[in-house]
Amino acid sequence: MALSLPGLPSQPSRRWWPRISFADLRAAARTAVSMPLGAQQLRRQRTSTLLSLAGVTASLLVIFAQLGIERAVYYSAVRIHKAVIGDAVLVPAGFKSLQLHASVSAAVNDVVAANPSVIASSPFWFDVMSIYHPGMNASRQIAWYAIDVEAPAIDIPGLRENLYKLRVVRRILFDRDSRPYFGDLGEVAGKGDEITVLGPPDSRQLLREMFVVGTVAVGPNVVNDGAVVMSMDTMVEALGPWYSERPVFYALKFAPGTDHAAMRDSLNRTLAGRAEVITRDEFERRERTYWSRETPVGYITDLGFAMGLMIGMVFIYYAQYQIIRFYLPEYAILKSLGYDYWFFLCMIGQIGAAIITPAFLVAFTFARLVYGVAEATLHLGMTMGLREMTVSLVADRKSTRLNSSHGYISYAVFCL
Repeated sequence: MALSLPGLPSQPSRRWWPRISFADLRAAARTAVSMPLGAQQLRRQRTSTLLSLAGVTASLLVIFAQLGIERAVYYSAVRIHKAVIGDAVLVPAGFKSLQLHASVSAAVNDVVAANPSVIASSPFWFDVMSIYHPGMNASRQIAWYAIDVEAPAIDIPGLRENLYKLRVVRRILFDRDSRPYFGDLGEVAGKGDEITVLGPPDSRQLLREMFVVGTVAVGPNVVNDGAVVMSMDTMVEALGPWYSERPVFYALKFAPGTDHAAMRDSLNRTLAGRAEVITRDEFERRERTYWSRETPVGYITDLGFAMGLMIGMVFIYYAQYQIIRFYLPEYAILKSLGYDYWFFLCMIGQIGAAIITPAFLVAFTFARLVYGVAEATLHLGMTMGLREMTVSLVADRKSTRLNSSHGYISYAVFCL
């Protein structure tokens, strides 16, 4: 005969998560502010506090450095793009970056220029060559930009006032913002003196003679240490006629009142994939995308940012863990007195904020010094902007919130 035990009364399951209530959260926040236990606990745990401050400061410096490098790379890569004069740009099909040295044929430009709404089409050439003058230790690669003097495709500081000098063949303008590997070339040229430089060799391996007659301000990028600007005629004579039919892009100007989007779509249908007409914003965006997605630079900066964030999380977590472990009996007393989950969460967040605030100020000061030293050497436009400050602060604030809801906090609060 089978025996059956009487059923035990069911016990209500204990809920391990807090009831979400914004009113309770606001009340707990006010209580935590009026009773700053987190700051008092940090003062008593001095060793943990100092270690956490040092670690979070280091993580913020890493984040600042990565954001500064990223800004410098992307900003320096689109300096020419920002200087384009026109409403749209004619680029090779599938354009990604000027550094790929793709070209647009002159025949394709003839198709675009035949449209009555296109009132101007200005070519632009770009490549690299070697240059040498007595003020340099050795010859060095430098980028060169060639324009049509009568209708320049770009407008950069120093070009307009020196444009007439480029009408004479073999006269070039030196980028005064180039890195200091080219000796005193920029300083002497800025005084108005004509300086003889030796360019790349010709077919007989004789170095071509060119003359620097002024300066412009472009700035280097990650690939090129500097640049010179020349006319189309100088390019043909000094570098060869091969380039004349292969500019890297054309700057297009439309007639007043033209719908730019509609004209762009119409020209692209006419080109049928032989080239593309894109806006200046799209021109810059593709260059930035190339550097962030198709070069190691983007992955390295993203990895550095993630590592800095993880370092900050580890050190904030360490401080919170030490405090929770040390004050666990006191937390139990507060819990028995009626303080709820939200109070303990706000108190732990207070600990994180007390660590981050001084660490951010120290890291910001050191990062400004690092930016200044790096910019003096690299000339990449590495400056501290609102974006770097905001992203760094938000990143560490987010790491504090993640740590405040981690398992040790749950153990100290919910299991009491």
